[in-house]
Amino acid sequence: MFVVTTIVCYLFAAIIWYALAAMTPYAIIAEVSPEQNKSITRAAFTATREQIDADENVKERALLMPTSEQSFCRRLKLVEDAKATIDHMVFDNYEGKFTEYYYTALIRAADRGVRVRILVDGKLGKLSGELTNLGNIIQNHNNIELYYFNTFNFWNPSALMTLMHDKVLIVDGSKMIVGGVNMGTGAYLSNFDMEVMITNSGENGSVGQASEYYEQMLSSGCVERYKSKRRDHSSKKHYLEQYEQYYFACEFSDSDIDYEKQGIAADKITFLTNPISKKKKSPIILQAMYNLMDGAEESIIVTPYTLLQGEKKSKLRSLAEKNEKFLLITNSLYNTRNVAYADYYYNRDDYLTDSITLLEFQQKNQLHAKLFSFDKRYSVIGSFNMDERSAHIDTESVVIIDSPEFNTVLNEYIERTFIRDSLRVGKNNEYIHDDNIVPQPVPSSKKTKYAFLSVLGLVRYLI
Repeated sequence: MFVVTTIVCYLFAAIIWYALAAMTPYAIIAEVSPEQNKSITRAAFTATREQIDADENVKERALLMPTSEQSFCRRLKLVEDAKATIDHMVFDNYEGKFTEYYYTALIRAADRGVRVRILVDGKLGKLSGELTNLGNIIQNHNNIELYYFNTFNFWNPSALMTLMHDKVLIVDGSKMIVGGVNMGTGAYLSNFDMEVMITNSGENGSVGQASEYYEQMLSSGCVERYKSKRRDHSSKKHYLEQYEQYYFACEFSDSDIDYEKQGIAADKITFLTNPISKKKKSPIILQAMYNLMDGAEESIIVTPYTLLQGEKKSKLRSLAEKNEKFLLITNSLYNTRNVAYADYYYNRDDYLTDSITLLEFQQKNQLHAKLFSFDKRYSVIGSFNMDERSAHIDTESVVIIDSPEFNTVLNEYIERTFIRDSLRVGKNNEYIHDDNIVPQPVPSSKKTKYAFLSVLGLVRYLI
């Protein structure tokens, strides 16, 4: 009995030690330095007079791409049109046909001589399970390099929580897609999400900035290349056949797209990221959002959930007071599928101020987009959620677009897609009645589940 008790005590102590080793590095304070802040002010994201007056033919262009089968086909078309290089990075890969189609498109590109590099999160993004055969084909291809970011290492608990949350596709160093969309059928058909395609760019533009970030990722020491000796030629033939049957039925497959004229000419586009590391990071992107809110007349935030803590939450409220209009749009308990939402839902009265209009989306499919709009001029689209993970822990990336014309398109989308199907939360923490929108019923089992999750102080770090 003594031996058993001793073993249990040591085991319990080891678990506590491991948990503390994993969490303690994130207890430190990580702030944006004054020098860093100079590069992410509103002025830094604002086009100069020369950039505004430049010929539209030389400006970068931005195409808004709400998730749908059409936007997925546009992504495939961009891969099919690649001539020299493809750099792809994504947080998660879901099993299913769209994932198979997309990675088969990358294999086809590699078959015709395009250099393809794939970077995924090493914990959640691996090509495993039903995707294992596809992953083996990719790892064996001479023109494809597969990398995993921060794979699980039992002996490095301090890096356990860090994920690569970026979603970026860069083609030929001149075009890219940036957004909040993971790879999979559900990501495009079961979520309200957003991507933006940037074209007519290059080394001196936002695509050049994204390419530099990609290179920094690969050389950061956080990334490992993976190869496999297993290969199944018969399964490759199957993937190619099913892909061709799907792709050549897509609406863009036989179109000649002039990428230099596609979308809206923007005065300035900036690609912005958090620092790359396995430890707690300075909240670069969050501070940039604060800087754009500060002094703004109008701010609109669309986020799956809002999990800011302490001073960050106070900062958001104080900045909202300076805005004439401040909208915060997020999911409802009815449609959310993310456990992290629990922390917001049972603390949402923190956002019920006179300055913040809090809206909750009532459609069946959840809101997964991460969108910011400021003063009918600045648009921000990317992987950044308004939470502690995106602020400090995960790698994140966004584009900041200075273009009143593009912002008009974004705001119209936000209005017709989210605002019209959302209910405002009142001061009593109940929905304000709207004759046009009926609040959706939430099963008691879901309420109980999220109430339980809300008491777990670590839930804000889980997803």
